[in-house]
Amino acid sequence: MTTIAVHVLSQRKLAWGILAEPVDVDVTASRLASRRDISGELAMRIDAAVRAGHLPAQDTALAATALLGALHEALVGPLAPSNLDDPIKLRDAVQTVTLLALRAVGVMDARARGLVVQATTPAKALVGA
Repeated sequence: MTTIAVHVLSQRKLAWGILAEPVDVDVTASRLASRRDISGELAMRIDAAVRAGHLPAQDTALAATALLGALHEALVGPLAPSNLDDPIKLRDAVQTVTLLALRAVGVMDARARGLVVQATTPAKALVGA
């Protein structure tokens, strides 16, 4: 989740354009394909963690779709904070969304907090956000 969040934030305008920006031409199919790709990647990772016994059994496709929605609304959509040009605020936002995602799929809070603190935000993503 952290990787996807950082990637999305490194190209916020592009992510907004792909996911939801109003346009005159019909890009519904393209947007849906992009969302399916991202959700599919998340689902594969959740499924691998379930199979390995790190997460409880769950509908991984539904969980991935819900996480993608949370990521979009929290970091890219019109409800996203406007102060994400600040590297510290950006890091905090990514960590918050990552912690939410880990809790949502069943990672115990103490372990989730440890995983989030260990995650690093690549410096490259902080440039041109």
